[in-house]
Amino acid sequence: MDDRTVRTALQRHWDASDASDFKVEHEIYRENAVLFYPQSGERIRGRKRLRKRVLWARLPRTAT
Repeated sequence: MDDRTVRTALQRHWDASDASDFKVEHEIYRENAVLFYPQSGERIRGRKRLRKRVLWARLPRTAT
């Protein structure tokens, strides 16, 4: 994959993220992607689970 292809894919990802287009935003990840949080040791495996995690993180929070 050359530099131009990588930059185009990243720009598409960022533009989709800014537009809240979650389907396009997550196309950049492979089906077997792994998201790792070193602080907690949490691992999220798979594009579908990653998408659910990102959507959950974007939900508005309310104080109770």
